Amino acid sequence: MRQTTLILITLLASIMTSLPVLAAWQLDNEKSQLTFMSVKKSMIAENHHFSTLAGNIDEKAQVNINVDLASVNTNIVIRDERMKQFVFESNKYASATFSAQLDNTMLAALKTGDVKQLTVDGQIDFHGQQQAVSINVNVIKLTEKQMLVHTSQPFFIKAEAFSLVAGINKLKELASLPSIDYVVPVSFSVTFVR
Repeated sequence: MRQTTLILITLLASIMTSLPVLAAWQLDNEKSQLTFMSVKKSMIAENHHFSTLAGNIDEKAQVNINVDLASVNTNIVIRDERMKQFVFESNKYASATFSAQLDNTMLAALKTGDVKQLTVDGQIDFHGQQQAVSINVNVIKLTEKQMLVHTSQPFFIKAEAFSLVAGINKLKELASLPSIDYVVPVSFSVTFVR
């Protein structure tokens, strides 16, 4: 009887300690993207992205996403290097992060095929500055173990808010451009798995 009780307690303890792991969602970098657009000469728009994202939604519905700034990809190698060096200063600021608290009850209630429209209030930590941001997203439960979150409209990063103006001005100088916009629209589509 005592041995049966010990086995039962061990089994229950094992299940309880593994529940948070089962409830956590991990970002799948291969199925995720973060894109931004730049406008130069007041009329030439170009799309760019970051190749390396990481993150999770934990068992308490806390979202944390990390963007590797050295993974910027503008399809022009010299521009990538200049952005890393002068705009992002990625040797000093290796990553940008986004964090937010979601409604755990809402996430738990999502069924496969459900689409939920949300405004997520969170914080961006980027280039040594922290700013609050509200992002409109769609959350789609693809399967029991896969969830897609994407922006329903772009949000905007203002260079001045993150001390990026000097770096952008350096890019303008190096590329002999009359202008590069200081406000950048950003979109993402990220897949989480558990």
